[in-house]
Amino acid sequence: MNMKKVMLFAYDGTGLGHLMRLIKIAWGLSKECQVIVVSGHKAMPDIIPEGIQYYLLPNFSELREENCYTNEQTNRIRIKILEKLILDFMPDVFVTDYLPLGKRCELARIITGYNCLKYFVLRSDIGGDRLTHEDVFSTRNIAILKRYYHRILLASDPVVTSAEVYSWLPTEILNKIVYIGCVTYPVSAKQIIETRFAYLAGHTKKWMVCSAGGGRISQEFSRKCIELAKDKRFADWKIDIILGNYSQLQWPYGQTEIYSKKNVTIHRKLKDLYLLHASADCVICSGGYNSLVESMQGKDKNVFAYSVMDFAVEEEQVHNIRNFGKYYPITEITSLESMEDLIFSKMFCFQPKKNFRLNLNGIENAKRLIIQDLNHFYQPKNIAK
Repeated sequence: MNMKKVMLFAYDGTGLGHLMRLIKIAWGLSKECQVIVVSGHKAMPDIIPEGIQYYLLPNFSELREENCYTNEQTNRIRIKILEKLILDFMPDVFVTDYLPLGKRCELARIITGYNCLKYFVLRSDIGGDRLTHEDVFSTRNIAILKRYYHRILLASDPVVTSAEVYSWLPTEILNKIVYIGCVTYPVSAKQIIETRFAYLAGHTKKWMVCSAGGGRISQEFSRKCIELAKDKRFADWKIDIILGNYSQLQWPYGQTEIYSKKNVTIHRKLKDLYLLHASADCVICSGGYNSLVESMQGKDKNVFAYSVMDFAVEEEQVHNIRNFGKYYPITEITSLESMEDLIFSKMFCFQPKKNFRLNLNGIENAKRLIIQDLNHFYQPKNIAK
């Protein structure tokens, strides 16, 4: 029997959050479907699991600047590639997030003209009222979601993202929203033991992992993590610092991707960062969805998180830290200047929250729901001429 086909699309934005969520869902679906992930993120080959098919679109900014194209010319080229991919792959399911028609409406013809089951993935926090009402759920996008999308998959737990947040939306949209839980790779006890053995090199030191997400806007945070690693109060900790795929920090260590000195190792990037987040004794990270959710599973630990975004423009990371922090020992870093003192004062005072765990089964729940829908709904695969 032929496997059903699923295409997932992530726009090439500032960070890797959208792409990471879709890659994780693709990984879950790959056990039962033929999947392909499409994006212009240059980091995709470095973070996608082995065996998952992907197509790397020309990055929008690079394509425009290298060829002196206008935005419109650049978008047209990418649209042609996307439409050819659809016709060549012929998916039964199309999944995207952030915006229903894409950042620059590059998905408009696919969403409105290609017949398949379409899913829109919604994260736990959109980033404030402006982004909610003017961006994701604008009047135009509400109409698109209502007419063309089969379901809206909310990658959160109801206690973190209350249904009340979206109660203002039309009933037709509310009926499409399904909570799937937080999306993160499952990590077993065996994987934690193996990861700790690999990175702690057999000694019994406590382990601190400092990660800056994608790294594009995290330079100051990364510098502060490097400073912290020099603080003698943390000399008996093994410290791994991961700068991120898009970090702009100068790398003075030649062609190597890893630099180690005494108890500190600095990585330019890491494919399996989620294993470190789950396995460490202490995590210091940005307030991105993926970093926090990955850190909330596995070994009990203190998590310290800093929003690298400008709160006046983008509230998402602060909301992530505070909302997830109600249920997990996550401490908000409000100032980089006092970061070392804050961490030192609390890192030995682990206080687990109430006996409660959020739904972290987003990958499995998304897979089960999509497979179930495929078995109950038939969509003829064609694209309008």
